[in-house]
Parts: sequence; C-alpha cells; structure tokens
Amino acid sequence: MIKSKMKKLARILGVACVLAVALTLALAMPAFAAGGLNFLGSTPESGSENIPVENVGVKLFFDGNVTDASVWENNSRSFKLTDSGGRIVDNIAYAGQKAGEEGYILVLADPTPASENMPGQLEQKTEYTLTISGELMSKEGGKLGSDIVVMFETMDVAANSQLSMIIMVVMMVGAIVLMVITNWRKMKAEAEAAALAKANPYRLAKDKDISVDEAKELIEKAKEKNKKQLEKVGGKAPEPEEKKSAAPRLDAKKKKKKTHKVGGPRPVSEGGSGYKTGRKAAKERKARAEAAKKAAAAQHKTGGGGSAGGGKKGSKGKGKKK
Repeated sequence: MIKSKMKKLARILGVACVLAVALTLALAMPAFAAGGLNFLGSTPESGSENIPVENVGVKLFFDGNVTDASVWENNSRSFKLTDSGGRIVDNIAYAGQKAGEEGYILVLADPTPASENMPGQLEQKTEYTLTISGELMSKEGGKLGSDIVVMFETMDVAANSQLSMIIMVVMMVGAIVLMVITNWRKMKAEAEAAALAKANPYRLAKDKDISVDEAKELIEKAKEKNKKQLEKVGGKAPEPEEKKSAAPRLDAKKKKKKTHKVGGPRPVSEGGSGYKTGRKAAKERKARAEAAKKAAAAQHKTGGGGSAGGGKKGSKGKGKKK
C-alpha cells in the first residue's frame, strides 16, 4: 500500500514538473507562442481622434528585426489604409534607419492631391483603418500570424478653426484688458509718486495730530511702498523740480535794451506844448521892455534932428528974402 501511494505521488510530482517547465518555456519565448513576431504598439494609438489631415503618419513597433534587407521588400507591401467607406488610400512605408530601430516602421499616408503643387490631404472628421498583414516577417523568420488593425479619426477642421478663432479673440480681449489695467495702475502709482514728492510733513502732522518726525516717517514709508509699485508696473517717479538760479544761463540770449541819448535840455515847445514857464515869461517881458526902450530912444533922436534942420532952413530963407 505504501509503495503504491509513493508511486502515485511520484507520478503527480513528475507531471507537475513537466507542466512547470512547459509554462516557463511559454513565458520565456512569447515569440514562438505568437508566431515568432509580436506587435508592440503604435503612435498614434488605435482609437485616437483629432488627427491632422495633412502629413499623417503611423509609427509601428515590433519585437523583431522587420527592416532587414532580406525581408523589407515583402514587409513594405504589408500595409493597407482605408477610409470609412472602404476606399483604399495610398501609403508609403519607411524602415527605421538608426541603430536600434530594426523593429520600427513608419507608414505615411499618401492621398491624391486635390490640385497640382498641393499636398494630399485626408478627409476631415473621417475614420481610417490601417491594416498590418499577418504575413509581416522578421529577419529571424517569425511572422505576425494574424492581421493587426490600427484605427484613427481625423479632426473636424472647420470646428477647430472656429475654436482657434474664439481662443484668439479671447486672448486678444484678455491682452487688451490686461494692458488697460496695467496702464491704470501705472498712472495711479505715478500720481501717488507726484503727490508724495510734494507732501508737506508739517501739514500732515497738523492734520493727523502727530509730531513732525512721525509725519516724515509716514511719508518715507509711503514713498518706499510707492517705489515698489512703480517697479512692478514699469512707472517712473517724477523728476525733482529745478530751482531757479539768479545767475543768467550761459545759453540764454542777451536782449539789448534800446537807449536814447539826449544832447541837452530842450524847450517844452519842441514837444508841441504851449505852456510857458515863469522864467520864460519874465524873459519875454524883459525883452519887450528893452525893445520898447530902444524904440523910444530911437524916436527921440529922430525928432530932435528934424527941428534943428528946420531952424537952419528957416534962418537961411529969411536972410535971402531980405
């Protein structure tokens, strides 16, 4: 009985060991379990939305060397791109060129351009399907074994344009509002700076019923706070007023004063006035008196001579008549 039980136990242990080995091999070599080649993923992932309609490319990643020259001719024809209506869209496959990119393939959509010299575009808001053939083979000889499908949907260009326009308008309005607020803060800070520059500590001390030193301290604190506000909004403090100097400026032009030279005193009559001073009137009276005196003297001399002549004539006449 004991021997038979031991034999059964040995068989069970042997079967368990075989199963464990088989499971380990299956986990260690997934490539052989999946046909020798596994698909690792894509960019964009299957099910992605809002894909641009121009220059659409899907990056594919595998765990084997699928870009080797020995298998690339076959692998480059293992991709098919179709739209939601089943129409085939041309595509071009590019093999990874850098070291470590042996398992990387880029499939680029190559739609027919709408006109010459224009890049081809996919249809907007349309679902596309990229099918990877199960015959895709690695350099080591492994195959996918079954087709792989990657699906994506293109963006709604019109809706995105409207959204972009709305975002742009909102940004512009926000920028204008921000500029107005900043300018208002700047003007306010500059006005406060101008007021603080003219602040009178004596008047402040009287208004607040504090000492002059306390008033000066309050003004200095306000100036420090205002200085920080000016730096924040980019404002400038008012420049101190220049004191007027009594000395003339070097660049000032000297104005020549017009002067009139007077040679001597002139009578008032030259200015058109008829007013006579007392001195002039006396002088005129004296001149008239002298003139009258001279005239009287001259008349007197003239009268005496006439009588003398007449006497002579008379005497002569009288003598002749006798």
